[in-house]
Amino acid sequence: MTETHLVPFFEATRVQKLGSHAYSVNLADTFCIGTVPNGGYVASCLLEAVRIHSAPSGQKDVMNAHFQFLSRTEAGPAVIFIEDIKRGRQLSTLHATLYQGGLLDKAPWFTPGSTRKPISAYLTMTDLSKEQGVSLPVPFNLDHPLPPPPKPNFTALKENLDRNWERFTVPRASPLGSMRCLQNCIYYAPRGGQAAKHKHVIDKWVRLASGEKFTASSLGYVADCWPYVVEAYRPPPPSNNQESVSEQSRHEHDPFPHDAKFWYPTVVLNLEVKKALPEEGVEWLQLRIHSKQVKKGRLDLEVIVLDEDGELVALSNHVNLIVGSERNTAGRSSHSHAAAKEWSRI
Repeated sequence: MTETHLVPFFEATRVQKLGSHAYSVNLADTFCIGTVPNGGYVASCLLEAVRIHSAPSGQKDVMNAHFQFLSRTEAGPAVIFIEDIKRGRQLSTLHATLYQGGLLDKAPWFTPGSTRKPISAYLTMTDLSKEQGVSLPVPFNLDHPLPPPPKPNFTALKENLDRNWERFTVPRASPLGSMRCLQNCIYYAPRGGQAAKHKHVIDKWVRLASGEKFTASSLGYVADCWPYVVEAYRPPPPSNNQESVSEQSRHEHDPFPHDAKFWYPTVVLNLEVKKALPEEGVEWLQLRIHSKQVKKGRLDLEVIVLDEDGELVALSNHVNLIVGSERNTAGRSSHSHAAAKEWSRI
């Protein structure tokens, strides 16, 4: 049954300990794109599990994570199993796997030959508050290839009154209008839109629609909350039934039909955390999303995450595919490998 109400992010990523290395989570329908949970959201569920797993050892912070999406997940229960690959005084390496389908209510928690493994991840854990060593004043800002508008007045921005930024609303008629996952964040874009010659670069300020604050575990979702560079190139619909010759010529050169519906499944997501967020979290984060090439149905994304003060919080790089939305909504089964068939054909 499709959920239409907003599920707080804390609830949607709530992890329960089942054993020394096993954890359970229920993937929320409201974080789905079509029938598939957003990849970054599922990554955040794994981040929360490894945080709980590593906290007793004093290494609750993820320094680097590599998520490999092996098949598509589905809303509903999942089990996360964590393996301690290497335990060190400063850095430790974990392997986390998410299981779905054929789950059991006791150890070993899954059914060999029936349970699927949609996501596997390697994570480097540390305590960011204890980092020491050489620091250099390496200059960094978002001015290349273009500067974003000035930092907003956040009080005014909440009322949509900031001079340079405005709330971004997805039109219902847009192919993105049916993506429930987008309701979980409130997005703000530059007034007047992005520069036309830099459509491959997107700037956003985001906050959680539930009123919660972003924490370290939410960074997986933040890094994947706007993988929609392709949408910036979407052609406008025909103005009327009697198109001029110039309009017809323009549409002939459009990269795809104006009403084409796409799904952008994540194949690989890498996340490097540069700064520990406070335990209580932060309300606002800034995103710079940049694609270097969109070619033959494959899309790269570089995502830069900064805090209110412009300090670097995280870097993320993705490999995404561009496929028809029908791949997303094909029939599913919670108790067999059928749920992964469409993905395996990609």
